[in-house]
Amino acid sequence: MTDITKNAQLAPVQEFQRMDADGDGSVDLTDFLRAPHRLLSELGIPEESDKGRALLEANKTQWTFLLSLGDADGDGILTTDEYVTARTSPAFRSADRPGKGDVCRTLFDLLDRDDDGSLDRDEFLRAGDFLGMSDADAGTYFDELDADGSGRISPKEFLKAVKRFYTS
Repeated sequence: MTDITKNAQLAPVQEFQRMDADGDGSVDLTDFLRAPHRLLSELGIPEESDKGRALLEANKTQWTFLLSLGDADGDGILTTDEYVTARTSPAFRSADRPGKGDVCRTLFDLLDRDDDGSLDRDEFLRAGDFLGMSDADAGTYFDELDADGSGRISPKEFLKAVKRFYTS
């Protein structure tokens, strides 16, 4: 089992801790959007571009839904317990969840720099940090996903990879 497969079993508490940049025990919208803002910046993609706006809006939709599931006191902030409640809720995994898959689709589009409808190894490695992976783990994971050895990953394979990373 590779490190990335082990990391695919991250608990919601660990996800929460990654988002809680200041370590205050709570995550607000600013904390939640830190990773997509950083990714856009690192890729040199303006937040006001179509791809930038799409990624941020998809993340905001996901945040709003998480709040609806877990924000017990209605303060717009999630504590560790509230986040775990939201992430482990059957409604979060529901096929009818608002915005389900939108973050993955917008991330894929953002990473597909040549707009050819697939990700090559270099394009995929750009997602590693966003998903909390080292470059080495992301490279290993790419190799696992590219079962046919084509050197490319389709949108469907990418969505499957992200789902496996967060829900395995």
